[in-house]
Amino acid sequence: MTCYDILNSQYQLLTAESTQMNLYNGIYTTDLLSAAIKSSKSGNILVTIISHGNTVATAMMIDLPIIIISESRKVDQEMIDKANESGIAIISTPLYTYEVVIDLNNRGLL
Repeated sequence: MTCYDILNSQYQLLTAESTQMNLYNGIYTTDLLSAAIKSSKSGNILVTIISHGNTVATAMMIDLPIIIISESRKVDQEMIDKANESGIAIISTPLYTYEVVIDLNNRGLL
């Protein structure tokens, strides 16, 4: 699956259009970056409310192609720029983290 498959009226891509083609295989949700480092797998989507440059650094370290920021948390331009430099997609959604997982599962994207 690709980032593009996720996008709809509830999911807004914040990074460069080219990141729409990022491939993923699975999902990991956490609001503790240390937990993501320990337990997520390369190729996973990271769903979190943590909208900080450290989230992108974590994604780079583990090879996570997509970050979904839930609850419409503000994402600053610095985080977007860092993600673009690394080729990581950032998606914003008003949904709660658990709703993202349910929605993606119901749409056959997990």
